[in-house]
Order: sequence, then structure tokens, then C-alpha cells
Amino acid sequence: MDAETFGTRYDALLKAPRMRALYRESGYFNIGYWEAGTSDLVAACNRLVDELASTVPDDASFILDIGCGVGGGTRRLTDRFPDALVLGANISHWQLAQAKQRGVTVAVMDAVHLPIASGSVDAVIAAESAQCFDTRADFFAEAYRVLRPGGTLAVADMLFHDTGPTGSWLIPAANHVDSLEQYGALITAAGFALGSVRDTAGSCWRPYCAAMRGVFPGHESRVDEIEASLAFYALAFATKP
Repeated sequence: MDAETFGTRYDALLKAPRMRALYRESGYFNIGYWEAGTSDLVAACNRLVDELASTVPDDASFILDIGCGVGGGTRRLTDRFPDALVLGANISHWQLAQAKQRGVTVAVMDAVHLPIASGSVDAVIAAESAQCFDTRADFFAEAYRVLRPGGTLAVADMLFHDTGPTGSWLIPAANHVDSLEQYGALITAAGFALGSVRDTAGSCWRPYCAAMRGVFPGHESRVDEIEASLAFYALAFATKP
């Protein structure tokens, strides 16, 4: 599927009435990180961004948010790092227009072909977008190239054992990963020093599916299928030596 077609189909997913009911005008389209006491989906999405940003140096001057969606996470990163250029990147012109309305800096970019100078970026963040890339391995190689030595990579990613319930068009077949060990190996193969890869499905995917049931009354079995389709919700952190 070409980038334009994929972007248009993904835009339609964001615009769907039930998704609008779930996310409202938050600027998010994420699963989120549901710590104990997390009150709602927006709070969980904010917490996810904070978790990914936790390894970004305080003095970072250039941060790339790859697959930025409609800008909620990029806005939070911009607020957290006010002295940095935080650039939201996406292939969808409509999503970037929405993000721009939230006051963030955006650019049309393909995650596996970044028009960014080598060694110029302090941090690359990808919040629940890498599963859609063609492929993760190519994205990790590009992230490694654009990062300066000492720069950080932070990724929240979903590894599915069955792509049918969520839509197989979302996940290129060549992007399939079986395990967290294989996921970490892809990162180190790109040259990174791996910090950690951990499964947080219990704090991310499952509480999100519970929230979905609230806007899908009468379709609980469908949500059950979606919940069961995930193998791992991976949080991964790495550094360029």
C-alpha cells in the first residue's frame, strides 16, 4: 500500500465517530500508560508521553516525534522541552494540519526515509507508530543515522500475533516481530546500545480495551477479539554509542 492510501485510511480511522467519542478533542490516538490511579484515557496518554520522554536529556535541542498523529503527544513534548525544536513527523497531511493547529512544528516525513542530517538529533520518539512502518528495521537504521552519539531512542510499540481484528492493512507483513527478544535484536542490529525492552500490556493494552468497551456498547465480543490479538505491548529504550 502506498503512503497516500495508507494515510487516507488511517485518517478515516481517526475520524470514526466511536474514536472521536473516545478521544474527543485531546489530540491523542494512543493506548496510553495506565498507572494505578490513572483517571481517564487522556491522563494515560499524557503518562505514556512522559514515560517515553524520561530518557531524553533535559538539554536536548532537537527531538523528533515520528508518527505524531494529530499532535497531542507532540504538544506535551513541546511543553516539557520548551528550549528544544520538537518536530512532529507524519505521512498524513490531514493529521499534520490538525497537529499544527495545536501549536506544534510539523513536517511530512516517511519514518524510513528521514530528510534529516546525520548526527543532528538528540532524541527520536515513536509512540505506537512503529508497527505501521515498512519496516521497523529500516526505521531503527534511520533513527540511528540521524541521532548524534549519545542520542536516545524511545519507542512504544504493539506486537500482534493476529492482525485480523485490528486490520491487517495497518501492519506490513514484513514488519512482523514474534518476541521481545527479537524486537531488542532489531534495535541492536541497527547499532544501538539497548537499554531495555519490556512488556507493559497489563498497564497499557488491557486497560485501554476496557475503556473501549465503554464506547462500543453491544460490541464487547469484538473488543475481546481486539484485546486477544496483541502479543506484547513493548516499551523500548536505547542509546546511540
